[in-house]
Amino acid sequence: MEQKQKSYLPLIGSLYTNYIFQGIATIIISQNLASLMTQWHASVQQVTLTVSGIGLGRILSLLFSGNLSDRFGRKQSVQLGVICYFIFFIGIIISQNYIQGGFFAIFAGFSNAFLDTGTYPALVEAYPGEADNSSLSVLNKAFISVGQFLLPLITRYVLQQNLYYGYVFIACVLGLALNLVYITRQSFPPKATPLIIESEVTVVSQSTMIRNVPAFKIEGLALLVFSFTCVSTFNIFILWSPSFVQSLGFMNSADSLMMVSAYSIGSFGSVFLTAWLVKKGVAPTLLMIWCTLASWLLLLLMLVFPYFEVMMVVSIGIGMFAAGGIWQLGLSVLLELFPYGKGKVTSYYSLATSVSVMLIPYLTGQLFQINIAAIFWFNALLTGLGFLASLVIRYRYKQLTSPCIKVQAPIQSVKN
Repeated sequence: MEQKQKSYLPLIGSLYTNYIFQGIATIIISQNLASLMTQWHASVQQVTLTVSGIGLGRILSLLFSGNLSDRFGRKQSVQLGVICYFIFFIGIIISQNYIQGGFFAIFAGFSNAFLDTGTYPALVEAYPGEADNSSLSVLNKAFISVGQFLLPLITRYVLQQNLYYGYVFIACVLGLALNLVYITRQSFPPKATPLIIESEVTVVSQSTMIRNVPAFKIEGLALLVFSFTCVSTFNIFILWSPSFVQSLGFMNSADSLMMVSAYSIGSFGSVFLTAWLVKKGVAPTLLMIWCTLASWLLLLLMLVFPYFEVMMVVSIGIGMFAAGGIWQLGLSVLLELFPYGKGKVTSYYSLATSVSVMLIPYLTGQLFQINIAAIFWFNALLTGLGFLASLVIRYRYKQLTSPCIKVQAPIQSVKN
């Protein structure tokens, strides 16, 4: 078993590398807003609208990406995801208008889905005996944060040196190409055969007695709202925080990109902190409440006290509390409450995220016409809604998982 684990370490390293570029892809359009406005002769709203194509691509790919991975293999799914990123990065710099840019952004959404449906199962299949193999999946978020930390630094240098902005896109293609060659030469673990364990019902009923049957229209819907608002909180921040500090006169266009790097520092560190707290026994539903409340208070703080020092603290804080793994915690709670049909309920949860990625850039682009501060008031409103949803989740979860006092034996004896 030890030898098998070591044999897959190079593969896992290359799979994680893809997520550095995924982190870059999620913010590269907003990081090059001015350059793309010039190239496409477009407004701010039109350029940000292309980001919606990423969400649309994720929604469309949800229909077939999982089946493709199960049928043809994890390697093929990962390879297809990398190829889709080729199309995205090259397509953006050759696009002549924002409509073409939106079309190529759809391929980033495809890539996101293909990488996830190929990578996550491969990690579990590489270490099937690991009790904490979920920590391997959490590390993906850390590598996404690495990409989101590095890109603003690189883009800032490119702007200061008056270099062609497309060099960054080309560098991403070259880096992905090298990693694709490496992945192609690697052997993936064999696909796990799905097993239906009939005793699972008995095990669950013995370990956790529930008072009520979970209702998807209550706690399920609350978790979907949480998924939507959680992703919206940090996506709005990384998309618009550079423009916000520019409007306050704190930074120029190049330096304002550092806000996203500060956010990424908080996100990177919080991934490990969240995993540690959960291992120590802190309830995921409780972490969801406190992290969402902290994000909401931070957004209000930056709106009431719009100072440079406050903005830096808020940037790190939003990365720490909104993007440090609470989305993944929400998914784990959903799968615990609805253990049957995991693929179906996971697709619902991911769909809520995809709707956010598609809808939020359009809505915030419209709010930009009013005032950029209106965007962050809207963000605070959504985050507050997410906090309310987390309270519902916590309350219902405690009800459903409380030890059942009523003894079931008399009912069984009546039946007999």
